[in-house]
Amino acid sequence: MAKFKEKIQARKLRRGGESVKEIARKLNVSPASVSIWCRDIALSKNQIKELERRSKDPNYGRRSRYLAEIKRKKDLKIKNLLKEGIKEIDKLSERELFLIGTTLYWTEGFKKDSQAGFANSDPGMIKLFLRWLYECCDYKSEDLSLRVTVNISHKNRIGDIQRYWSDITEISLVKFQKPFYQNVVWKKVYENPNNYYGVLRIKVRKSTDFLRKIHGWIEGLRLQA
Repeated sequence: MAKFKEKIQARKLRRGGESVKEIARKLNVSPASVSIWCRDIALSKNQIKELERRSKDPNYGRRSRYLAEIKRKKDLKIKNLLKEGIKEIDKLSERELFLIGTTLYWTEGFKKDSQAGFANSDPGMIKLFLRWLYECCDYKSEDLSLRVTVNISHKNRIGDIQRYWSDITEISLVKFQKPFYQNVVWKKVYENPNNYYGVLRIKVRKSTDFLRKIHGWIEGLRLQA
């Protein structure tokens, strides 16, 4: 059976100026197969000159394999360190969650408002903040109001964006206030604009005294410095 995927990839690599032997090595096929698949592809003068240069370079093939091995080891190290970090955190005690949530509020929470609140674009931080409210502060989703802030250029996606945050928080869209649009025109063009979901603001209703207590918790942490 013909290896259609390998053939397509081989032709792509050949057009890019790769040698038959190098293509065969990368795709784990025979040089004869690559030669047949790519026999109608003519290389440019510059590509031929580059192949000739490589053929005279005794370190070319070994160097590429060496770099590939270095990358493999690096990726494995990063993966193992990530696993180790997850294992070291393990499960949080109620006390640990309380302190972490307070620190999270210290960095990202509303401090000058009359009500307690939190804003972030990181789903993980949002979920941890909600867990802190529910488990350490005895609040429920009914006590919260949510609002999405997005750039005006994503106004046409606001329905999907709000549903995204509703799924993340497991809070009904009924609890979402009218979104806020930033009228700044972005000069930068993003490769995956549909991965942008703005910032979610969570406000705790009737929480003036709660906010005052949070200031006390933060001051308690500050005194530990």
